[in-house]
Amino acid sequence: MTDPVFGVDEMRTEQEIQRWAAAAAAKAEKYQAVAQQVATVHITEVSRDGIVRVTVDATGALVNLEIAEQHREVAGAALAATVLATMRKAQARIAGRVSEIVAEVGVEDKGTASALVSSYQQRFPEPEPETPPWAAQVRPSAPQPHQPAPPPPPQQPLRRPVEPPQQPARRRVDDDEDWEGPSVTE
Repeated sequence: MTDPVFGVDEMRTEQEIQRWAAAAAAKAEKYQAVAQQVATVHITEVSRDGIVRVTVDATGALVNLEIAEQHREVAGAALAATVLATMRKAQARIAGRVSEIVAEVGVEDKGTASALVSSYQQRFPEPEPETPPWAAQVRPSAPQPHQPAPPPPPQQPLRRPVEPPQQPARRRVDDDEDWEGPSVTE
């Protein structure tokens, strides 16, 4: 579409205004169609092990969550990690669906279409490729024999400062008091 040329003559100006208004209305109609179709987007993703199935809407909000009975074999932390990873994979697919809608509707303004899809890609980036190793651990189905807890480390006895042993106090003897023998003089 070329820019309208106004002011050359009245007749042409009126025609340009009508053409410009019709183009703006057609563009608005396309954007409205994109908005309506995007509002109905629902993306469903199933976890690798098939235990979790999530559905998100175009805002990324969780609209449905299904957990298979096999979840009883999975540790709680692993199940939670699987739910979140599956939800992130579903959210990451929203941008692709929006891109398809933009192409189906026929939005011609590449900048607008790119900005719209890019906003979804930024909000919902591709998740990490690998699930953490602990998330895939399955609880054993048979009970394991109880393993006693390891003994606590030996405690060091409390040490008090060592004082040298005290010798009994000596009694002071007055020279004349106990002596019964002759006096010694020098």
